[in-house]
Amino acid sequence: MFNILYKLKLLPNVICVGKVGVIQSLKLEGKGKITLDDGCVLGVYPSPSLYHGEFYLEARSSTAEITIGKRVYINNNAIIIADKTAIAIGDDTLIGPNFICFDSNFHSLHPAKRLSSDYRCKPVNIGRNVFIGANVTILQGVSIGDNSVIGTGSVISQNIPANVIVKIGKALEIFDLK
Repeated sequence: MFNILYKLKLLPNVICVGKVGVIQSLKLEGKGKITLDDGCVLGVYPSPSLYHGEFYLEARSSTAEITIGKRVYINNNAIIIADKTAIAIGDDTLIGPNFICFDSNFHSLHPAKRLSSDYRCKPVNIGRNVFIGANVTILQGVSIGDNSVIGTGSVISQNIPANVIVKIGKALEIFDLK
């Protein structure tokens, strides 16, 4: 695991607690707060797209926050954007490549307001010890309970309880882990 990169320390809105592994090219943007906790790792070697993409974290506005917990591993090409609220990823969570997470639609759904900044954001909370497969998108307002598994290719637009497996087929299916 790598020690914190010096460039991360130079950004006043980025807080690193302990050692953070940065494996893939990392782009940090925004006016909000980004917290990377001890033992989290951003990017994976060897894994596809290590050299062809980037890891993108943006806490866009001054009210936006991204918090990545302890010992969280996120594979390559992740895009996490907190526009006006918060995105939190709990300790010991594993996330596959090409992960996308937004707290916003970035535009109003109302046709007359689409080009304005008059839209709402809703926080995202991913619990502890969650396993998220490759190519998963998590949309605004979602909470995922502890210990749950999100299957590859899922688009999550509703809350997921703790201790379940979610897989996408022709329709959303939720299975109890017990």
